[in-house]
Amino acid sequence: MHNGEASVRNGSGRDQDDRSLRRLPARVLALIVLFALGATLTAAVLETQAGATAYIIGESHWSKAHQRAVLGLYRYAGHGRQADLDIARDALRVPLGDRAGRLALEQRPVDLATARAGFLQGGNAPADIDRMIWMYRALARAPYFRDSVRLWREAEIEIDQLVALADTLEAEIARGPLDTASVLAYRRQLLEIDARLRPKELAFSRSLADGAHFMRRTLLALSALVFLVLCAYALHVMRSTLHRVRETESEFRMAFHQSVVGMLKLDRDGRFTQANEALAQILSLPLHGLRACRLHEVMHADDLHRTEAGGIDWLRMLEPGERRLVRPDGDVRWVRWTASMVAGRTPAEDQVFVLAEDVSEAHELACEIAHQASHDELTGLINRREIARRLDCVLGQAKGRHTLCYIDLDQFKLVNDTCGHEAGDRFLRHFATTVSTQLRRGDWLGRLGGDEFAILLHDTVLEEAEVAMGRIHASLAHAGFVWGGRTFGLNCSIGVAGINDDAVDVDWLLRAADAACYVAKEEGRNRIRCYRESDPSLSRRRRELEWVAHTQLAIAEGRLLLYAQRIVALDGTDHLQYEVLVRLRDRDGELHAPGVFLPAMERYGQGMAVDGYVADALFRHFAEHPAHLATLKLCHMNVSAQSIAEPAFLDHITALLDQYPAVARSLCFEITETAVIANMDDACRFIGAVRARGCRIALDDFGSGLSSFGYLKRLAVDILKIDGAFIRDLSQGDADLALVRSMSQMGQALGKVTIAEWVECASVMAPLRELGIGYVQGYAVHVPCPLSELTATWGHAGTALAESA
Repeated sequence: MHNGEASVRNGSGRDQDDRSLRRLPARVLALIVLFALGATLTAAVLETQAGATAYIIGESHWSKAHQRAVLGLYRYAGHGRQADLDIARDALRVPLGDRAGRLALEQRPVDLATARAGFLQGGNAPADIDRMIWMYRALARAPYFRDSVRLWREAEIEIDQLVALADTLEAEIARGPLDTASVLAYRRQLLEIDARLRPKELAFSRSLADGAHFMRRTLLALSALVFLVLCAYALHVMRSTLHRVRETESEFRMAFHQSVVGMLKLDRDGRFTQANEALAQILSLPLHGLRACRLHEVMHADDLHRTEAGGIDWLRMLEPGERRLVRPDGDVRWVRWTASMVAGRTPAEDQVFVLAEDVSEAHELACEIAHQASHDELTGLINRREIARRLDCVLGQAKGRHTLCYIDLDQFKLVNDTCGHEAGDRFLRHFATTVSTQLRRGDWLGRLGGDEFAILLHDTVLEEAEVAMGRIHASLAHAGFVWGGRTFGLNCSIGVAGINDDAVDVDWLLRAADAACYVAKEEGRNRIRCYRESDPSLSRRRRELEWVAHTQLAIAEGRLLLYAQRIVALDGTDHLQYEVLVRLRDRDGELHAPGVFLPAMERYGQGMAVDGYVADALFRHFAEHPAHLATLKLCHMNVSAQSIAEPAFLDHITALLDQYPAVARSLCFEITETAVIANMDDACRFIGAVRARGCRIALDDFGSGLSSFGYLKRLAVDILKIDGAFIRDLSQGDADLALVRSMSQMGQALGKVTIAEWVECASVMAPLRELGIGYVQGYAVHVPCPLSELTATWGHAGTALAESA
C-alpha cells in the first residue's frame, strides 16, 4: 500500500519535473523578451527625444533662412543689387531642401538617397539625418507630429510665394529700376508673407515639443510597467526554482541511497565520506563499515593512479573507464567508473563524486566474445583474423628472426567425403592437437580456414624452420587418424617462408608461404617446400599470382579492351564476321596479349571473371552501335571451361540475351573441344540454353581432343574451328593435309561450317579452298585491331554500300 503510494508520488513528481523542465526554456525566453522590450522602450524614448530635437533645430534653420530671404528680397526691391538677390536665393535653398527630403519620404517607393540629400541641403546635421528620416516614417501620422507636418506643408506655400516673388522682382528690375510705388508694394508683400510665416513656425516648434513630451511620458510609463512585470516574473521564477532545488536535493538523497548503481563521495585523500547500499553490495561490506574505508583499500593497485609524491592522481582518476574493486575475500569486481570533482569553498574541501556500476558479468561476456572473435570455434586455435593481426605485429619487429609455415592437409577431403562431416571435424581437431604438442613456448598454431593452417616459429631462420617442420612432418606420419575401423594418415603439404625484408606486409607473407605450399602439392603432396626468390617454380607461381591480381584490378578499372580479328570466307563473299579477343592495358599504357594473363586466370579459377567482363562489354557495345549490329553476320566470343561448368555464368548470359534479343542472331559462342569432352553434361546444358535463344556454337581447337569424334553426335554445334596446329605447317607435309581433309569431310558430312585458324601465310589459302574449308582466320587475312576501330571502318563501308544500292 505504502509502496504503491510512494510510486504514485514519485511518478507524479517526475511528471512535474518533466513539465518544469519543458517550461524552463519558455520562462527564460519570457525574461529575455521582457528585457528586450524594456531596452527597446528606453531606446525609443531616447530616439524620439533626439528626433524631436533634431526637427526643432531644423525648424530654427528653416526660420532663419526665411528671414534672410525676406530681408534680401526687401533690399533687392529697393536697390536692385544682385548680391541681395543671391543672398535671398541661397537662404531659400534651406526650406526647399527640407521639402525635397519630405517629398522623397512620402513617395512610393521611398527614395532614401534623395531624402538624405534634401535634409542635408536644409542645413541639418549629418548625424541627425537618419534619425529624422526614421522619425518621419514611423510617426508621420502620430498625434502632435501629424499637426507639425500639416504646419510644415502650410509654411511651404509661403516659401513658394517668396520664390515666385524673387523671380518677379528679378524680371522687373532687369527691365529697369522700379518706381517708388512698386518698391513699396513689393516690400509690403514681403512683410505680409513674413507675418504669416512666423506664427506657423512657432506652432511647428510647439507641436513638436508637445509631441516629444507626450511620447516620452507614454514610453516611460510603458517602461515602468515592463520593469514591474519583469520584477514580478523574476521573483516568481526565483521562488519556483528554489522550491524545485529543495525538492531535487531531497530526491537526490533518496536516489543516492536507493540506487542500484554504486555511489560514493570521497575527499581528496581518498577517505569515504558517503556511500550507498549498492556499493556496499559490490564490495560485500556492511554500509557502516564503508565509512571507515579508504580508496586504496578497495581498489586494485594497478587501477589506482598516484602522483610522484604518493598522493592520488585525481586528474587521471577522473577519467571514465573500467576499474577493479577488490572484496575482503580477494574476489575482484569490475565496475564502470565515472567520477567528477565537486568544488568546495577551498581546495582542501573539494569532494569527488563517483558512480561505480558493476559490469563484471558484462566484462566476462566481452572477454568471451573477444575470444570467439579471434579463435576458431572447432579447433580452439586462433583464426585467420587473429593470425593476420599477430603477423602484422611480428612484421613491425626485427625481421629475419621468425618464420611462417603454411600447412594444407592432403587427405581432409577424403575423410570428409567418405566418413562424413563429424569425422572431418574430429580429423581437424586431432591434427591441431598433434601439431600443438610439437611446438615450443612462444610458437603458435592457427587455422586459416577449411583444411589450411599456419604456424609461426619464433627466433627461427628459414633453414632451421625447414628442419623443425621436418620433425613435425615425421611425427604426423606416425600419428594416424582412426574412424570406423579405417586409418587415415595426417599427410600434409607445408610451405615455409622467412619473415625478411621482402615481406612487405601480411598479404605478401601469406601469399609467399601459400605459393611454397602449392608447389609442394604440385610436386606430389605430403612434402615441405621453402619459399626462395631463386626457385623457378615459385617464381612462376608468383608471376601468375601477380598477373591474376593485375587482371582483377584491370577488370575493376575497365582496362580490359575488346579487340577483333576478322574471319574471311574463301568463296570471296564480303561480309563482316570476326572473333572477339581481349587485351590488357596496364596502368603505364602498355598492352598485353591474352597469352600473358589468361592462362594464370584460368589456372586459379578466375576464367569466369574475364568471360563475364567480355560479355558485358560486348553486349554494351552492340547496344551503343545498332547500325554495326545490323551489318554484322556473326561475332565469335570465347567461353572457358570454367564458365561452362558454372550455372551462374549461364544465368548471366541468358539474362543478357533476354535483355538484348537482337544480339542472339549475330552471336556465336566458341567452346574448346577439350572443355566439351571434360564437361560433356555442362556443355550440353550451356549449348542447349543459348541455341534456344538463337545463338550459334563453334567448337574451337577442333582435332586437338580425342582421336574419336563420336561425341559430335551428341553436340548441337554449328561451326568447327580446326586447330591451328594442323594449319600452320599445312604446306610442308602430307600428314597435316590428310588430317585437315578428314576433318573437312566430317564437317561437310555433318552439315557443319569449317573455319581454319592460324592462317599466317597466303600459301595455304589455295589448299584450304581445295579441301572444302569455308572460312579462314589468321594474320594472313587480318591483324587483330580494336573492336571500336573495326566498327567505325565497317560503319562507313556499310553506309557506302547502302548508297550505291
